[in-house]
Amino acid sequence: MNSTFGFMDIIIMVSGAYLVYVAVQMKRTGEITSSAIIGKGYDIKKAKDPKGFIDYMYLKSIVMGVLVILSGALDYMNEIYWNLPYFSLIMCGVFLVAIIIYCKISMDAQKKYLSPK
Repeated sequence: MNSTFGFMDIIIMVSGAYLVYVAVQMKRTGEITSSAIIGKGYDIKKAKDPKGFIDYMYLKSIVMGVLVILSGALDYMNEIYWNLPYFSLIMCGVFLVAIIIYCKISMDAQKKYLSPK
C-alpha cells in the first residue's frame, strides 16, 4: 500500500464528512455560515433568499458528501484488500464527474438564491 494515497483517501473521506456536517448545520440553524458551500463573491447579508438556497442545496450536499466519503473509502479498501487494476483511476474519474456536477448545481443555486436583493 502506498501510504501517500492512503492518507489522501482519508483526507477525502474527512472532506466528505465535513460537507455533510456543513449541510446539516445549515439546515438546523437556517444560516449559511461556511465558505465550504458558497463562493467568495457572494455576501450572505445581501442575499435575496438564503433559506431557499439552504432548502435547495441541503439534500444535494448530503448526497455529494456521502459520494465523496464512499469514493475515498472504496479507493482505500482497494489499496488495502482488493488491489484491482485501474480501480483508482475509475474512482478518480467518477469523483471528478460528481464534483463537476455538484459545482455546476451549486453555482446555479448561488446565482438564483444568493445574488443581491
